[in-house]
Amino acid sequence: MRGKRIRLQHAPSLLVPMLLALASYRLPMPVSELKVFPECMGRPAYYTCPRCGLTMEREFMNFCDRCGQRLGWRGYRHVKIVYPTKPYPFLFQK
Repeated sequence: MRGKRIRLQHAPSLLVPMLLALASYRLPMPVSELKVFPECMGRPAYYTCPRCGLTMEREFMNFCDRCGQRLGWRGYRHVKIVYPTKPYPFLFQK
């Protein structure tokens, strides 16, 4: 018995956005933010992923370990420094 052939009439309309989304992760996005945490001892600073916005565990990684976005480090010296807001202000009252 022969298998039936499936005709994909709407394949181009579904395939093109999916391929563009998959290809966008392979194009390097420049890292543009550095989050500084002044409340913590030593004032640690972490670069953030341009796609998901989460801090990275290590500097100068090729890909974000959470979303898989390829990272570009060309302009890392000219990043925007961000001081995140305190999530629970009542904990830090003096």
